[in-house]
Amino acid sequence: MSVFGGDSWGREAQHRKRKVDELLSSSSSFKKLSSGKFVCVVCPHNPVLDSPLMLSVHNKGSRHVAAQTKLKEKELWRQQELNKRIALSSESKIQPKNTGSNNQVKPLVEQTRTAILELQSSKFILNAKDATSNDSNSSMSSQERREIELKFIAAGWKRDCHGKWYRDETVEFDSDEEDPNVCLP
Repeated sequence: MSVFGGDSWGREAQHRKRKVDELLSSSSSFKKLSSGKFVCVVCPHNPVLDSPLMLSVHNKGSRHVAAQTKLKEKELWRQQELNKRIALSSESKIQPKNTGSNNQVKPLVEQTRTAILELQSSKFILNAKDATSNDSNSSMSSQERREIELKFIAAGWKRDCHGKWYRDETVEFDSDEEDPNVCLP
């Protein structure tokens, strides 16, 4: 006879399976709130889940699995980057140094921290683009450039991830409008 009543062992087996899923879920992938609810810290949208059952169902979902693989790839890439930096720093320590120079080598931790900040910061990429555009077109100030960009945005132009302008499909354009890719370097 089953604990849940009746002769069916299906419900009890399902209960045992649920308990095993709860125990096997890694505690690094969720956070338990004071209200007893769970928050998934792997997914970028951080869903709040009511019960361990919902957490286990969420963990098996495609969005969670995709976010988890993306997170693992990111961690692996960071580890490879750190290993490269360690290898490069050890090579520079092996080479003889000039005693007359006042160059002080930054600690490895500081170099790694700045490298990670540069990689994560989109300002680093934007500053490089602005530097090249300022050399080629020094007559246009940043204020004027920003005003022209705002006019294009108001006219229905959008930017893609590479910084190129493209037309919004929902907006009608005049045939005599200028192309921002040609107008703005």
